[in-house]
Amino acid sequence: MVFVREKKVKGKTYYYLVKSVRERGRVRQKNIQYLGSEKPSEDEIRKLRKKED
Repeated sequence: MVFVREKKVKGKTYYYLVKSVRERGRVRQKNIQYLGSEKPSEDEIRKLRKKED
């Protein structure tokens, strides 16, 4: 599953594309791509999801 995560660092917001993967019987979340400090549009998110699936 691929999704966009919002992360706040020192009051600033950053966006990452994150993928859930199973490792050693546990589900881990891996950062796939840094998306920048501006929230991506819904169209951009759909394109990124299709590319990663």
